[in-house]
Amino acid sequence: MDTRLGPRGDSLGRPDSTAARGGRRAEILRQLRGRSSATAVELAESLGVHPNTVRFHLGVLERDGDVVRHTRPAHGPGRPEVRYFLTPATDSGPHRADLLARILLSRVASAPDPAGEAEEAGYQWGSGAAAGAGSRADSAVDGLIDTLDAAGFAPARLDGNQIDLHNCPLREFLGTHGSLVCAIHRGMMTGFLEAAQSSNAVESLEPFATPTSCRARLRRR
Repeated sequence: MDTRLGPRGDSLGRPDSTAARGGRRAEILRQLRGRSSATAVELAESLGVHPNTVRFHLGVLERDGDVVRHTRPAHGPGRPEVRYFLTPATDSGPHRADLLARILLSRVASAPDPAGEAEEAGYQWGSGAAAGAGSRADSAVDGLIDTLDAAGFAPARLDGNQIDLHNCPLREFLGTHGSLVCAIHRGMMTGFLEAAQSSNAVESLEPFATPTSCRARLRRR
């Protein structure tokens, strides 16, 4: 018999109190702060409750702007994987930046070639970052990783030609402009490496190559 908690209730099906619901959402947020993202099932296993309970609370948190979801296409039979991310803190500074990003992404989305516009915007930023960092060709990849780290991507170099990105600074827009966000990030890396005259180029950027990270693959020019 499954005695895990059902939606809005305890293991006996009794409704949660308001305090209990608030406490459960706070615990979900604490869990998400300890990892880059999670599915409802992963959170349910950590909390010892039914996945439907977690899905209900995630729905409330998403409605309130505390979390965002990103659907990862299924590679083969089965349903797509839905992962949840925390949105940035909503104090005044980030809130203004988020508003600006939302306005600009909406404008890019209405362009004739949204992905191309987004990648070009990222390219210009990356080119400027390389010039500002004074990166040299022989250390361009290291300079790129330092720049990505400073921008909040939490990068990790796996080997000579792969970089995992464990955080997305624009994750709150993945649900509405996911393809544009990825295009911006790809352009940022391409612009940086080209401006630094690196012998490496960005071959691909795979969203959610692992449950907790995106993966950039480099190739020799």
